[in-house]
Amino acid sequence: MPATRATTSPGGRRPRHDPRESEREILDAAEQFLRERPWREVTVQAIMERTDLARPAFYVHFKDRHDLALRVVDRIRAELLVEANRWFEGEGASGELRAALEGVTAVYVEHGPVLKALSDASGSDATVEAAYHELIQGFVDATDRHIREEQAAGRCRGLDARETARALVWMVEAYLLEAFGGPSQVEPVKVVDALDRIWSATLYGAA
Repeated sequence: MPATRATTSPGGRRPRHDPRESEREILDAAEQFLRERPWREVTVQAIMERTDLARPAFYVHFKDRHDLALRVVDRIRAELLVEANRWFEGEGASGELRAALEGVTAVYVEHGPVLKALSDASGSDATVEAAYHELIQGFVDATDRHIREEQAAGRCRGLDARETARALVWMVEAYLLEAFGGPSQVEPVKVVDALDRIWSATLYGAA
């Protein structure tokens, strides 16, 4: 979502902000930038020019541009986890799995270009690579745990939980980036239908 520029007072001075609002404005500006430009062009000056804040305000919240990237990843991770928890914390295959896939897809619809920029940057920037890999690995680990829970409850097929989790999560990541990482986007419902069929058939044997 593009950064919302704050209004100024009649005298031209910006009203004092809650620090959380300033931090959010910078994060919004970073996401807006990454929707349009590659990570290699990110600079503190380029980000702050998209806000109504002075450059020193950046260093109140972030150490450097790499710290900013980590925080962008963390913010998107939190949104993804809320949606994925519909299945991770549920019991059974039907509505919970599809609801989780719908939610995760919606996050990629919103943040796909930003995640694509970070994914592309991971090939040449070690810090971004580590952060992005940790993002995906966290969902691999959670999927692995939940598959084992479903197997223990007798609801999930007998399969290698770890490798199945790796295959499913990395497949979702690549597919959703392809679908929503650029200007040409697929209808989200078609994406969810495809993912639901694949996950349901793999884990639960459902047609």
